[in-house]
Amino acid sequence: MLLVSIFTLTMSCGEDDTPQAERLGEFVVEFDNIVGTKQMSLKTAGSTDYNFENNQGQTFNLSTFRYYISKIKLSGPNGEVYEDEMKVDANAANVKGYYLIQESEPSSSEISLKNVPYGEYDKITFTVGIEEDGVVEGAAGGVLDPAEGAWFWNWNSGYVGFGIEGASSASGDANKGFSIHIGGWKDIAPAAGETQRFFNNVKTITLNLGVNAKVSATQKPQAHIVTDALKVLGDINFQDTYGVHSPLAGKPFAENITTAFAVDHVH
Repeated sequence: MLLVSIFTLTMSCGEDDTPQAERLGEFVVEFDNIVGTKQMSLKTAGSTDYNFENNQGQTFNLSTFRYYISKIKLSGPNGEVYEDEMKVDANAANVKGYYLIQESEPSSSEISLKNVPYGEYDKITFTVGIEEDGVVEGAAGGVLDPAEGAWFWNWNSGYVGFGIEGASSASGDANKGFSIHIGGWKDIAPAAGETQRFFNNVKTITLNLGVNAKVSATQKPQAHIVTDALKVLGDINFQDTYGVHSPLAGKPFAENITTAFAVDHVH
């Protein structure tokens, strides 16, 4: 009888020590691009149909609107944490955690985060642009591959993390066009007597979701985040500023990026 009891106790302890599989679900993040109070719509490059107005009262349109999102993190009130897996690889199929949101490609606006631990989440953090680990790894595939449409300047300047192109009736450009390319991933101190040219214009954004979004077997939250082009452009005067193509020139616009994102709703 004693041996049976010992055997039963041993089996019971063994069962208790077996870890349960972590319960994992899904969380969807959708980026919706706007221009002030208007829904964004693109025009063909060179179009003179100006459907938006900036803070200076200058009319303009957009032909390109794109930006990189990476390093997505979810956090909750009870200690829940999820960090999207990151990987740079020459094989596009192996690249993880980097997303190129393009207004011209509606399918790119939705990011489905897999293997999110069950729980409640009330904050989201993400990076706008490509940080050092996405630049210095060498050959990169997928959305980081220039051959596949990635905008890459050079090693010192890195990727164009945020790109806006269009036309304005007020543009000082002969063809009335403008292009605002915001990039740069590191600060490089200038030589004595020279102006600093290289800046880290990558920005990290943290937003409150406004609710406790629950991930479970039956609940897959979807957070809608709006990105306002007017806030990125700020007080731009297209007469004077119509070609931004360096980390130095893009720095003021990079600062605007920190206020351009907001959570619209979660369902």
